[in-house]
Amino acid sequence: MRIWVRIVATLAVSIFLSPSSADAQGYVAPSLGVVFGNPSAQGRADFIADLGWLSHFEPIGFELDVMYAPSFFGNEGPYGQNSVTTGMANVILAAGGVGGGRYGVRRGGGVIFRPYVSGGAGVMHEVVTTVVVANKISNNDLGVNLGAGVMAFTSRSVGVRGEARYFRI
Repeated sequence: MRIWVRIVATLAVSIFLSPSSADAQGYVAPSLGVVFGNPSAQGRADFIADLGWLSHFEPIGFELDVMYAPSFFGNEGPYGQNSVTTGMANVILAAGGVGGGRYGVRRGGGVIFRPYVSGGAGVMHEVVTTVVVANKISNNDLGVNLGAGVMAFTSRSVGVRGEARYFRI
């Protein structure tokens, strides 16, 4: 009986220690953006962080997108501090996958391009404060977003990404 316990324990440990193939690319993408389309934002910068997963072989992936735009409604001035924060869960549909090769479309120089579209829903949080603290306005609204862009990989683990994204309450 003891020998069987040792055999089962050894098999269990060896299964957990053996490397498995990684068929997906998880990514963290911090970035800077520019808000345009809102006249009061006047092209100010916003800060973005994306945490996502996209399979090498399948065209569908998922992403959590968080964006913070300080002074979204203009300078502080008489309006006090203001900002917009979004948290969105997105589905990504990327070229490549099964029909387009393992990682996407390969171009000269070994760079791999993977165009994509994404969309999802989440929370948009707006805050506007005034000189009088009691007049603080804070809203949480359901928002949706659509985006399109391209990921370019120079190696298996390093790449760049550019996109345009549309948000709506």
